[in-house]
Amino acid sequence: MSFLLFGMAALMSIQSTGPADKNAPVSTIAVAAQIEATPSAAKLLLIRRFLRAIGRQDQLDTGSFLERYAMLGGAMWQVQSGSQLTETLKEGFEKRMSALKTAYAKHRLEYQQAYESHVNWEFTENELADIVTFLESPVGKHYLDGRWRMEAYVGTNTEDLEEQIVIEAQASLTK
Repeated sequence: MSFLLFGMAALMSIQSTGPADKNAPVSTIAVAAQIEATPSAAKLLLIRRFLRAIGRQDQLDTGSFLERYAMLGGAMWQVQSGSQLTETLKEGFEKRMSALKTAYAKHRLEYQQAYESHVNWEFTENELADIVTFLESPVGKHYLDGRWRMEAYVGTNTEDLEEQIVIEAQASLTK
């Protein structure tokens, strides 16, 4: 069911062929370079620098992207309503995260190759050189940090607003 809802949301988010307002800028999605050939050693180095700059490499190295499964309510920790916990939240998280990291270690290279392959497919070597140069610059680092902070702060500061939007939308469906 959630897959169906996600698919519908993705389809609905696709921009029309032109803006309703003729003066509005046209939003386009850049076409991937679609490079299938194995990357050169120089391009592979750029790919790895790119992954490091955006913070993905650290997640791949540590398996930290799996944390959501180890959190209370995640797939690794299903607690029945009214059940008594036999461990602290911290102990439970650490135990589950350790199990996830152990299991992940066997698949670590597959994840690395999947990311490297996609970045190779997505960008030309020249594009990656420009992107990495920007991301590794002080302005690029500020951009990455600022974008993360913006999403975190705005997301927190608009929780009530989003809840109100959902309430209003639900109310309109019952009319």
